Amino acid sequence: MKLADVATICVVCGLLMGCEERVSKQEAGRKLDTELVNVLNNIGVENAIIAQHTLYPYHFVQDGETLNTLGDRDLGVLARHFQEHPGTLNIRRGDVPDELYDARVTHAVEKLKQCGVKIDRVSVSDGVPGGTGMPSERVVMILDQNIGGDSARTRTGGNGRITR
Repeated sequence: MKLADVATICVVCGLLMGCEERVSKQEAGRKLDTELVNVLNNIGVENAIIAQHTLYPYHFVQDGETLNTLGDRDLGVLARHFQEHPGTLNIRRGDVPDELYDARVTHAVEKLKQCGVKIDRVSVSDGVPGGTGMPSERVVMILDQNIGGDSARTRTGGNGRITR
């Protein structure tokens, strides 16, 4: 083989290696961007869980007292929060019998204890979810848009009273 051919092969191999490194750096950058988006999304989800501080019947195994995967995740988020801050845990009863509801409450409280939460800092109730909520005028406006029909619409006057 001629010296020029060997040099050409070496140059081509060097260029290919350089391209591969650039692709790897781009993939690494893309992966980092994806992970950052996931972290920010997870923070938002966790903040929503804390603001709501509510477990619903769908957080439990169907007709059972134990939490399902979603319930474990949400209660874990709340447990980390309750370790540092007192608060209220709402466990919605739904249409389950009293003995099943009581068993669900007991199960959730035991899980909190296992996570190191001081239970005297947490009150448990069948309350409504927390959060910032929405002004009633905005709710009426949304309902108005969704219901449709001019004669059936609900409107608010300038004084905040609801009129038909």
